[in-house]
Amino acid sequence: MKQNRAALAIGLLASSSLVMAANYDALNQQDNFSSLDPTAPLTTEQGSSSSALESFQQAEQSNKKANYLEVLNLLKQNKLEEAQNKISALLKKYPNEPEYYNLQALFETLKKDTTAAQQSYEKAIKLDPKNILAHLGASKLALDGGQLDKAKEYANKALAINDKAINAYLLLADVAYKQKDNAEVEKVLLTAQEKVKGNITAEIEVIKSLGKFYASQKQPEKILSLGEDLVNRYPDNSVALSVLAGAQIVNDKKPAAEETLLQIIDLDKQDINSRLLLARLLSEHPDKDKEVLNLLDETARISPDKPEALVFKTVYLIKLKRNQEAFELATKIDKQFPKLVLGKLLKGDVYLADKKLDKATDMYQQAYKIQPNDKVLFTLADLLNAQGKQTDAIKLLNNALEKNNKNGAIHFKLATVYQQQNDNKQAEAHYNAILTEQPDNVLALNNLAFLYSQQNDPRALELAKKAYEKAPESAAILDTYGYILIKQGQPKEGLPILEKAASLAPKANDIQFHLAEAYVANDNTQKAIEILESIVKTEQDFSEKKAAVSLLDKLKAR
Repeated sequence: MKQNRAALAIGLLASSSLVMAANYDALNQQDNFSSLDPTAPLTTEQGSSSSALESFQQAEQSNKKANYLEVLNLLKQNKLEEAQNKISALLKKYPNEPEYYNLQALFETLKKDTTAAQQSYEKAIKLDPKNILAHLGASKLALDGGQLDKAKEYANKALAINDKAINAYLLLADVAYKQKDNAEVEKVLLTAQEKVKGNITAEIEVIKSLGKFYASQKQPEKILSLGEDLVNRYPDNSVALSVLAGAQIVNDKKPAAEETLLQIIDLDKQDINSRLLLARLLSEHPDKDKEVLNLLDETARISPDKPEALVFKTVYLIKLKRNQEAFELATKIDKQFPKLVLGKLLKGDVYLADKKLDKATDMYQQAYKIQPNDKVLFTLADLLNAQGKQTDAIKLLNNALEKNNKNGAIHFKLATVYQQQNDNKQAEAHYNAILTEQPDNVLALNNLAFLYSQQNDPRALELAKKAYEKAPESAAILDTYGYILIKQGQPKEGLPILEKAASLAPKANDIQFHLAEAYVANDNTQKAIEILESIVKTEQDFSEKKAAVSLLDKLKAR
């Protein structure tokens, strides 16, 4: 749930780049340079010389627009020093130009000097009280700084200037979200949608934010309703149809989504994303391999300079156990895109599918040397472990950790490796390293609690409870907490928690076993036997199956 909330905030604001995006879009939304000259514009009543003067003004205005765009491009390319020099020169020449103060604020935001950025926006507003970009920028800075009332004030001022400024609505929605006022979030976004109706580009931006909000609220049917309404009004618009397809997928209406994607493909012969998404949906069908492969080949022909379709095809061929074809395609990708590690990773995947672990390890190592990342690192560690090379796996992980000692993911991986080796001291050290940086890391809390419980350490209960409070809907977290309660002599408290864990994960036999133990601890032998008889009969293996068999025999012998 925590991840969903974070994703929503990012979605509503389009992340911290909203200010930059607003500036990039500025010239498309309004003429920001219509009154750059501080003197009053000349009119035709001032004589025949006015035409020449107007031409001069237009040339000056065009020049300033060109300067503005040049700086934006420098900032976009992260050429901050060049941008700073250009902005300083422009402000020296045009000290009363508000748009150049917006550029300076943007530069200062990128440099993380929020105080200076706020001052620059205030200067722009002082020079031009109706400068919408300055109000939006100031609102975003206030929001990031936790000044919600101030953020709301600036956003409302932006709306007073232009009530169709969707970025202002998105800012207000994020303010409401941070205030945990979900009704207000929905109200603001629906108002925004109503205001921009008829402008499909703006509508879709708002609908995307509404979609993320409804997803976080577990109201997918509302997303579908929005998509259907949009397509009713724009039946032949591929972007509207894309929104509907996404809504249909979220609502598990995949056959309908497939039909919608086919409509998009028919409308747009160059559309890549819809073809890839349709291929993904069709790949879930056991009898659609020809259609999937044809779609991927078609996509590859449309975009020969992009690897996505070839990568998808390679992975799909591995799924179909056509490993030789997959390997040949991976080799082609490696040659066609030599600067990317995709080909090497895919060849590693093929070797892995063929259970050629040494060759897979070698290929992943080649990829990791070119482009180190945690995913490949952990795959390598798992491969080394599978080959009984735990020492090599630990060495590899420790080498990576030396380059970034605060990498929680590597600490977590090391902790689990040490835990598998029963090196509890090292495992504990790495879990604690995570909790030092992230005190509320649920997985670290949970695993350390479990480790302590195995040592009969009373600290287990406190950590498990904290993890439970942070993630009360996670079956694994509930299982750890409930089981520790049982083991520490609180069977009545532990039972309902384990019952909930078992209901959330009915096929997790380890959790079912713990629930059976809870029933035994609460003197309900019959229920315990029912659960145990069910899980010991299953062909599926689980870590505590022998213990379950032993407990069942013991209970039946009573």
